[in-house]
Amino acid sequence: MRVCPKCGYKDNPQWRHSRFDYNADYMRFDEALQDPFLHDICQFLKDKANFEPFEFNGVTFYRRGTGGLWLYRVSKEDFRVHRERKTHRKNKERDAKP
Repeated sequence: MRVCPKCGYKDNPQWRHSRFDYNADYMRFDEALQDPFLHDICQFLKDKANFEPFEFNGVTFYRRGTGGLWLYRVSKEDFRVHRERKTHRKNKERDAKP
């Protein structure tokens, strides 16, 4: 759980750190619905087929997973960071074909 040293704000303990996305946190979308701070964000992303990013106070929120099960958050600056993708030999062979 994160605590602001200046104001003492305690972040929701439901947020977990992502192993795969740089500086991203995630939680289950149904848990996010219970957090009053995330009310506006959940209203925008309530359609489970809506995977569009939503920016709020310098943080980008988006849904991921089958049926939009997870709500992710990442800072606006980190959202556009290029993610490294593993390049497999089969992909190289497929892309090299004319």
